[in-house]
Amino acid sequence: MKNKFLKVFALIFCVALLLTGCATLSDVKDENGNNISFGEPVYFQGQVARVGDYLYYGNAYSDISIDAFNYDNEKQSSYLARLDLSDYDFEEDVLDVNYKHSSPTGVEKVSDKLAGYTNQEMYAYGEYLYFTSANVHKTSNMLNDYSRVSLFRIRFNGTSLEELGTYTHDENSQITLVKGSDEQYHFVIVCPTDVEETDEDAPEKDATYDAFSIKIGDRLGKEKKLVSEAKTIALPDQNSTAKTVVYTTDPESERMATAIKSVDVATGDEVTTYDRATEKEISLIDRVGDIVLYTYEDEVYYKNVTANGTFVPTVAQLFYSASSISDVCQVGEGYVFKGTKEYVYKASLSAEATKVEGASSYKHLLFAEGDYIYLSSESAIARINIITGDTQTLASDMTIISGECGYDGQYIYFYAKRGKLEEVEEQPEDSKHYLYQADKNGNIQLLAQVEEA
Repeated sequence: MKNKFLKVFALIFCVALLLTGCATLSDVKDENGNNISFGEPVYFQGQVARVGDYLYYGNAYSDISIDAFNYDNEKQSSYLARLDLSDYDFEEDVLDVNYKHSSPTGVEKVSDKLAGYTNQEMYAYGEYLYFTSANVHKTSNMLNDYSRVSLFRIRFNGTSLEELGTYTHDENSQITLVKGSDEQYHFVIVCPTDVEETDEDAPEKDATYDAFSIKIGDRLGKEKKLVSEAKTIALPDQNSTAKTVVYTTDPESERMATAIKSVDVATGDEVTTYDRATEKEISLIDRVGDIVLYTYEDEVYYKNVTANGTFVPTVAQLFYSASSISDVCQVGEGYVFKGTKEYVYKASLSAEATKVEGASSYKHLLFAEGDYIYLSSESAIARINIITGDTQTLASDMTIISGECGYDGQYIYFYAKRGKLEEVEEQPEDSKHYLYQADKNGNIQLLAQVEEA
C-alpha cells in the first residue's frame, strides 16, 4: 500500500512540474543576496533583458516567414537562454584569437519557447521576464499559423511559464507596456481584426485593427478589448502623460472623412472624440510622448493630444512635407526619422528638417540615446552623433539581421552569422544567425551556444 501511494504521489509531482516548470536554474540575486525584482518595467530595445549580471535572450534567430520553417527544429537553437556575463569562460581548446566567434561556457536554457525572431519583444518587471514567441496553437483547420504572436511571462529562474494571450500579426501590429491611469502597468497590443474566412469572390476590404490591454503585476488581469476595427492606431509610450490609445475609424456623419477618438488604457472608457470635418482621410502614423503624427493630403502634421481641440491640418501644425514617414525617434527635444529617401533631423516640431549625414548607408534606425542615433544594415551597426556628425562603427563585415537589437547602456546586442575562426582547418557551414554583443569601441563577442556540426 505504501509503495502504491509513493507511485501516485510521484506521478502527481511530475505532472505539477510539467505544468509549473522545473526549478533547474538558480535565482538571480542582488549584492545583498536578495532575489532581484524590478519595481518598474525595464525595456532593452526588445531582443534581450539584463537582470543583474544575467543576460536573457533568444540564443539564435529564426525566420518564421519562410515556407521551410519548422518550430520543433528551430527551437533547438532559438530557445530562450541566459548567460551570467560576470562569470563565463571558454573551452580549454579555444584559441585566444577565436574567443570572439566562440560560444562561452555557461549558456543556460530558460525555456524552449522560440525567443529570437522578428516579432520579439522582451521586458523585465517584478521577478518575471515578459516575452513574445511564435504561436504554436493550431487553427480551426488544424494548420500552423506562426505569424500569430503569443505573449508569455516566466520567472527569472525558468519556472511558472504562463501564456497571456495570442494575437494575429502583420507589419502594422504593435505591442507596448505602459502605466495606465490606475497607476498599474498594462500591455497594449494592436493586431489585425481577426475575421472569419469569407467567399473568395467577395470584394476585399481594407484592413482594420483591434487593440487589447492586459494588466500585469503579481496577479494578471483579464484581457480587455479597447478598440474594435480601427483604421489606424497610435499607442502611448513611457513618456506619454495621456494614457490613451488614439485611433481613427469611420465617421457617423457624412460631412466628415475620418472620426478620431481615444480610449483610456486602463478602463477602456472613451476619453475624447476629435471630430472635425475634413475632405480627405486622416491616417495616424506614429506617436512620440503626447505628440501624434498623422498624414493628410500627402503631408505629415502633428497634434499634441493633451491640448484641447481637434486635429487641424494647418501650416502651423505641418511637420514634414511627404506622403508618409517612418522610423520616428525622439532625440533630445528633436526628432529623427526616415523621410522619402533619407534620414532627417528636426531640432523641434517646427524646425527645418536637415539630412543626417552618413545615415544613408544604413537600413534601420534602431533607437536613440543622448545625441546619438543607432543604425543597422545587413553588414554593419553604427552610431551617429546628430549634433557633431561623428560616426562610430560598432560592428562591420558581418552578416547581420538588420533592424533587431538589444541595448543595456553598455553593449548593443544583435544577431549575425558566426564569424570565421582562425587556424581551423574546416569550419562547418552554418546558415544560422546567433546573438553577439558589441561595445562602443567595436569589440564583439559571440554569446550564443552554437550548434556544432
